[in-house]
Amino acid sequence: MNLAKPTHIAFLVIAAITMLVAMFMEKFYLIYFQPFTVLAILVIYFTEKKDATSVLYILAQIIGLVGGILLILGMRHYLKAVSILFSLFYVLYLRLMYVRNLHDKGSLKTYLYVAIFSIPVLYIYYNVIQIISSELTEVVIYFSFLMFFMLSYIITALYYYIKDKSPSNLWMLIAAMNLGFMNIIIGLNEMYMYETIFTVIVVFCSLCIQYFVLKFMLYDKNEDDDILNMF
Repeated sequence: MNLAKPTHIAFLVIAAITMLVAMFMEKFYLIYFQPFTVLAILVIYFTEKKDATSVLYILAQIIGLVGGILLILGMRHYLKAVSILFSLFYVLYLRLMYVRNLHDKGSLKTYLYVAIFSIPVLYIYYNVIQIISSELTEVVIYFSFLMFFMLSYIITALYYYIKDKSPSNLWMLIAAMNLGFMNIIIGLNEMYMYETIFTVIVVFCSLCIQYFVLKFMLYDKNEDDDILNMF
């Protein structure tokens, strides 16, 4: 974050207030603050983007916000809607990554690394789903689609970074790692055992995701090329 820019300061202030709300107030009150974090991120995006406006990115932010509000209201009550919304959210992020990585296919070595790193991720999610499975009996199909697209997003972010270790892919990988951890906490917090500290962790992770995906969207490869050409 650049503290010389008012838009960046505004995001940090809103993020700090949202964290304090998560720590000291009822979870419901996050509904009144969460939209402002998305608004601040979009303002930064609109004022600093150099490429054409990405409708997919804007749509993903809106869908993520609506899904987040439903989570705050109660995941158990809106699990079908949450599954549909976030499945679409992950599809949009997959598309954003694909557009940025159209060149060269990965090597066999790349696929091997992805498979190795994916095994512990899949194992952790398998155990978490086992814990909360009793709550999913009526929404198995919806939840299965959600898990498929979410894991596809995480593994694809890993694949693109291993294939091309550009700053752009690093930002998206960090966002995906935050999201993977956040979703585990959400599942346990909403479907197994509620703890305020879990809510705080989820809010922090969601802010990190917003920030790093923004960096992914604003990254300009030409700036790196210009710097290299100076030498």
